[in-house]
Amino acid sequence: MPIYIAKRLLIMVPTLLMIMVVGFIIMKLPASDFVSQYVLRQAAQGNTGIVAQQDMLREQFGLNRPLYEQFFTWVVNFFRGDLGISFSDLRPVSTIIMERLPATLVVSAMAFIVSWGIGIPLGVYSATHQYSPGDIGLTAFAFIGIGLPDFLLALIFLVFAFLATGDVLLGLNSMQYVNQPFSLAKALDFLSHAWLSVTAVAFTGTAFIMRVTRNNMLEELGKPYVMTLRAKGLPEKVVIWKHVFRNALHPLVTLFGQVLSFLINGFAITSIVLNLPTIQTTYLQATIQQDMYLAGAILVLIAVTVMVGNLISDVMLAWLDPRVRYD
Repeated sequence: MPIYIAKRLLIMVPTLLMIMVVGFIIMKLPASDFVSQYVLRQAAQGNTGIVAQQDMLREQFGLNRPLYEQFFTWVVNFFRGDLGISFSDLRPVSTIIMERLPATLVVSAMAFIVSWGIGIPLGVYSATHQYSPGDIGLTAFAFIGIGLPDFLLALIFLVFAFLATGDVLLGLNSMQYVNQPFSLAKALDFLSHAWLSVTAVAFTGTAFIMRVTRNNMLEELGKPYVMTLRAKGLPEKVVIWKHVFRNALHPLVTLFGQVLSFLINGFAITSIVLNLPTIQTTYLQATIQQDMYLAGAILVLIAVTVMVGNLISDVMLAWLDPRVRYD
């Protein structure tokens, strides 16, 4: 296993480089660049003098250099730990990411805990009570949850919250707490706003996890070893939780590997719709503005979480099932 993990880690390096190449090419595909868009916005606001400074701005941001030189400089600095300066914010990219990362992780972690903590028990109940009224009701809930996108659910919840409280619960804090240091009042205000996005994302996640668990459990319950265990007189709870559920966990373990990527990029559209100060909204804005260093750093962060998550899921699967071996 250590040799396998070392090989996977080594493979991540060229994979990451390829992702950086593709991401850089995509960011450079538009005919215009960040400076062109910035000048157009400033000119539209009446600042016509900025047009004469285009060449100076391109030199300042390094956009007048050949593309291969821009890419090489970005990659070398990136692996040195220098993520660069955001074109639009004129601050270090690492600072911007660290400002948005806590809120992203908290909301994602809350949605993940709710989805898995509720979805797995409901899936087990639905499988062990197949075609009962409870199973039919949960199946209807699952179809609704999977069929409706989380951002649409967020809009529905937003409307109901406005009708109930009279407040528009956009963002993660009220205006008076946005730039305030952490306090108990700010934490409580955060929870009063975060429940909307957490509920919307967790609703869809719970439905999906429940259906996966139900299908896996039903497949295992139909196997001969279950009949043998029951014939030996084992209690039904032991048969279900110790034997059937453990074997049904394998596909869930594979999904668990996606947790890291979900924590960073699990509810992008919902974040944009609800105007949440998360990594996802920052990535969208950076991509639209062609803020190369900021968008590239977030892209690499997402790629790393996906690769590390897949590695973790493979290791967990081998630990859970002794039959799985990696050479």
